[in-house]
Amino acid sequence: MSENTIPELMVKRVKDHGTRLLFQRRDGWSWKQITWLDFDREVKNIASFLMDLGFGKGDRALLVSANTLEAISTEIAVYHLGGTVVPLSPLTGAAHIKQVARELQVKFIFIEDPGLLDATAAMLEELPGVIRAAFFRDIRTKNEKVLNFRSILKFGLMKRKKLHDELKKVSDEIDANTLAAIFLNSEKSGSKSNEITQGDIISALELISSKTNGIGDEDQSFSYISSASPYSKIINYLTLYKGTRAATAESREDFYQDITEVMPTMLFETSEGLEGLYKKSVASLDGLSPENKLKRDLGSRVSYIFTDALPASQIESIYRSLGATFSVVAELTDIITE
Repeated sequence: MSENTIPELMVKRVKDHGTRLLFQRRDGWSWKQITWLDFDREVKNIASFLMDLGFGKGDRALLVSANTLEAISTEIAVYHLGGTVVPLSPLTGAAHIKQVARELQVKFIFIEDPGLLDATAAMLEELPGVIRAAFFRDIRTKNEKVLNFRSILKFGLMKRKKLHDELKKVSDEIDANTLAAIFLNSEKSGSKSNEITQGDIISALELISSKTNGIGDEDQSFSYISSASPYSKIINYLTLYKGTRAATAESREDFYQDITEVMPTMLFETSEGLEGLYKKSVASLDGLSPENKLKRDLGSRVSYIFTDALPASQIESIYRSLGATFSVVAELTDIITE
């Protein structure tokens, strides 16, 4: 293993892949292509913005979001500063967000759901330790403590050149024992439960990678996962580790439309999600067999399925009949350390 931290991983992969395609995302009627260099710049814009506000090693950022591209880039940016991510489901309500932010002394909050704008503005009055809250979706507000994600990228770009050397110094000083993420025992509990380090993440990715030698840099993954388990939050980092390509949907509704255009060879999904995809697909067969309908609805090219657990045996058999190989990623289920 040549890298021990997320920043080290990014430095090496960006050097290796540079202008190669990393992510695709829908942009209106077309698709925007994001290279490794593009992604690295976005990560450093976010990190520079956070650093300028005083966010640093040991500080905690609460992410109330599915695994959208904005969330992934934000998580990697937090790791560049030696910060800690506290993930919550995008369905988490304002009261629980406030409880967790207070108990874990969170310094920054990122939220996907714009419907929480008013509640977030109100909760910040009771959370003086939170320096800012930002929404991944477009929002308009006059509250100085509530930001639009586009503003973070804009102001981060302005700060990045000035803070380049300082950011590099901070990232270089991070080690494998730096705390990376805190996972709660339950969405109903605000208490701190389980912690993982950057070294834990790299080790897990290395083990998964060692079992997937058939995957090459032209393979492409697709996902939309809304839960906040270690598997759900970290599985997309396998793209960064393997040097493959990826696309993430913006919502579950977009998932069903986008996957047929992306035509991925790899699918990242929970067992619950796999069962849901199957049931939705076969609810209307359009004269096709369940196998052919599911194959069409997945884009017809899925060869690898990475999941946290196998779905029900009957549904598993249907997926396998498509020629898909299952990889149950125990490394991201067992990654928790007490």
